[in-house]
Amino acid sequence: MEQPIRIEDEVQFLDPKLVKISRNQFADMEAELPDGSVHAPVEPVRTFPLTQPDQYISLLDANKNELGLIEDIKQLRKADRTVLAEELKKCYFMPKITKIHSLEGRFGITQWEAETNSGSVSFDLRSRHDITSLDGGRLLIKDVDGNRYEIVNYHRLDPKSVALLETQI
Repeated sequence: MEQPIRIEDEVQFLDPKLVKISRNQFADMEAELPDGSVHAPVEPVRTFPLTQPDQYISLLDANKNELGLIEDIKQLRKADRTVLAEELKKCYFMPKITKIHSLEGRFGITQWEAETNSGSVSFDLRSRHDITSLDGGRLLIKDVDGNRYEIVNYHRLDPKSVALLETQI
């Protein structure tokens, strides 16, 4: 009979007391692992970005190979946690749409003109499949360039924005 696969055998959890996260002279995030190896640049990836954004953070090297997993960033030393949190914020930057001015479709592409908490934006959407509906009226939108936007609760937008949006969802 085959032995079951254990997650501990497949994933390398990093001891938060032994990993060091910092920035190098090029401002890239780097990680010194418990074995003494130093990797830069390192990309943090949330394995559960919506439900557990500060837990189970995978660290990837420049070739997208996983170096290890940080179970909870709160277990890191403050300086390491600060660098990791800054990098995650940069990687997962997602402006929140607060108003939709116009939607215009051309050749199967919909051009959006909207306001966000970071200013005015104009972006294109390929299809309605690029809008993900979540509980509570929350919407995640991914444009043709891979940029992501969030609407916290589209029911709370002004009536014109809701009317425009409902043509797309």
